[in-house]
Amino acid sequence: MEFVSIIAVLSLFVAAPAIVFSFILRLNKNRNETKKLQYQKEILELELKKEELQIKRLEAESKQYDRLINE
Repeated sequence: MEFVSIIAVLSLFVAAPAIVFSFILRLNKNRNETKKLQYQKEILELELKKEELQIKRLEAESKQYDRLINE
């Protein structure tokens, strides 16, 4: 009986740190994935702004050509 309880206590000392360590690893993995997704979002937002500026530039250029044609 006493041998079983000693084994149970020893296995608890071995298993508990492993469980905590796995939770810490999973937490770090989730944090890194969140950062990665935030960076991807920022990149997409910057690309969108770039495209919007390109459209505005093309619109201004088009107006310039329209004025030249209408003159």
